[in-house]
Amino acid sequence: MFNKKQDTTSPQFDNFDTVIGKKAEFEGTIKAQEPIRVDGCLTGEIVSESDVVIGEGSKVKGNIQCKNILLAGTVNGNVHASGQLHITGTGSLYGDASIYSFIVDENGIFDGGCQMKKSDQNKSDLIEPVNDNSEQASSSNSKRNTTRKNRS
Repeated sequence: MFNKKQDTTSPQFDNFDTVIGKKAEFEGTIKAQEPIRVDGCLTGEIVSESDVVIGEGSKVKGNIQCKNILLAGTVNGNVHASGQLHITGTGSLYGDASIYSFIVDENGIFDGGCQMKKSDQNKSDLIEPVNDNSEQASSSNSKRNTTRKNRS
């Protein structure tokens, strides 16, 4: 309707290689290339090259870095997702989010700052022109100042 690009890679939240069970408590850093699901309590950091699910009733105290995240529990920490952050009606995030796409269902809680960004693939394209423009702006400002001094 508004020329919105269709995302051909929607999050897959149904197959997990790493699961923290409902009655489990984990302390430390989890690093994985495959999807992770947390249904218990985790204090530490999650780093996944894939998707992460924080299940209903679960609690995470720490930062999460992943591709996509479905949040139905509580996270006290920052989230960096190269794809989508989806906070369900039972989910809550108390921390900042750096994400590409953001969904908050009714009754979902988000208490923090949010930075929407282009996908990581486009990050360098986004950064380079800003630096070039700021350098050009400062050099053109110095030229203007020099020109004004010469005219006076």
